[in-house]
Amino acid sequence: MKKMLFILLGILVITLNLGVAADKSKTKQKSKVRSHTIKQTRTTVLRQFSRGSIVDGAKSTGSTRRWYLFNEGTVGGSYTILGHSQYSSVDLGYSTYIRSIESLFGGWSLMAGTEISVPLYLGVKGKSNILSDHRALETKEREGLAGYGVQLPFMAGFEYNGFYMIGLIGYTWLNMKDTYLSATRGENPSAETLYDGLIYGAGVGYKISNVVNIGVRYTTGGLTNRKNQTKFDSRSVAENLDNLSITKRERGRDLYGINYERIYAFIAWIF
Repeated sequence: MKKMLFILLGILVITLNLGVAADKSKTKQKSKVRSHTIKQTRTTVLRQFSRGSIVDGAKSTGSTRRWYLFNEGTVGGSYTILGHSQYSSVDLGYSTYIRSIESLFGGWSLMAGTEISVPLYLGVKGKSNILSDHRALETKEREGLAGYGVQLPFMAGFEYNGFYMIGLIGYTWLNMKDTYLSATRGENPSAETLYDGLIYGAGVGYKISNVVNIGVRYTTGGLTNRKNQTKFDSRSVAENLDNLSITKRERGRDLYGINYERIYAFIAWIF
């Protein structure tokens, strides 16, 4: 009787172990199937993307329109007309924009984005915009930069085989330092003043193998000279230049509609 009991107990233990082993095997198989399904789904999703691109929407057919995303670092130079004065500068910039992979018509692809450029004004000539007598600016004995600024336009246009044309509309801000020849011995007087306003224009360029971008931009607009942001230094006050200020003495308000034109040429590295 005892032998029979031990035999039945042994059969029960073996059966339980076989059941546990079978359950573990099934769990492993389910885990493998689940992992394979996840990998297939991830591959299907990632296949919709390509390096350097983003995806915008899906059509009813299930196909996906892709857009290349470009970033550029730029260096160049510009020539600027600001009212009665003219400036030359070294310019640093950055731009980011998208371009459609699918051509819209005749091989032309849509592109849109924004770009920022920072001109550092080194050369200056012409006359004052802020003094009522519009006296000549000092060009030889001035110290430091003649000014600096920021130009931030939105751009949209078309590209065909690397060649592109764009329209521009945006905003510019300038911090300029006017230096004048001293009427007496000593340092030359100077004044700092701000300009800002809306700008618009156009540009063309050519991208070489999506690595280098060579371009030209032209922008124009009517800027405002800010009354409360015009600061005369102690030397200019001593020579009574502040009494000739158009915004403070003659008009008592901001000066509007100052002509602004800028031609900017650059080379950019695409990344």
